[in-house]
Amino acid sequence: MNSNFKFKLLSHLTDKKANKGFTLIELLVVVIIIGVLAAIALPNLLGQVGKARVSEGKSTLGAINRGQQVYRTENPVFTSTLDSLDTKIAAGKFYTFSATGGSETGVVNAATATNPAGDNTTDLGTTITYAPASGVFTLTNSAATPAKAGGW
Repeated sequence: MNSNFKFKLLSHLTDKKANKGFTLIELLVVVIIIGVLAAIALPNLLGQVGKARVSEGKSTLGAINRGQQVYRTENPVFTSTLDSLDTKIAAGKFYTFSATGGSETGVVNAATATNPAGDNTTDLGTTITYAPASGVFTLTNSAATPAKAGGW
């Protein structure tokens, strides 16, 4: 081979090694792929966050229900005041809790979402009824608004 040609080939190969990097097209393709993946994953992530927030309401409402059953077992009526329950009800970040209609046969406990649309939550409610003749408690769950984050 011609020595001049060998020199040019070797110098060209060494110049190629020095110019390592990504082209603008390659970077653009990567950015588009990341954007598509984010567009797919973000709604799923927000749905999971909403489900986690709804679980706060469900778990606290469950504690209220158990407290109401204990209260009714020890007293002739259910209570409409949550402070009367032996259960310590912490103030929720996404819900406020209440009890209405405390009588000897039933009570309605509610978890009201503070910001349903922004937090992706929904109002929750339970009705506890008691049959004195049989000594049986009956619990009925309900959602006041359509559940966005997994139902109730």
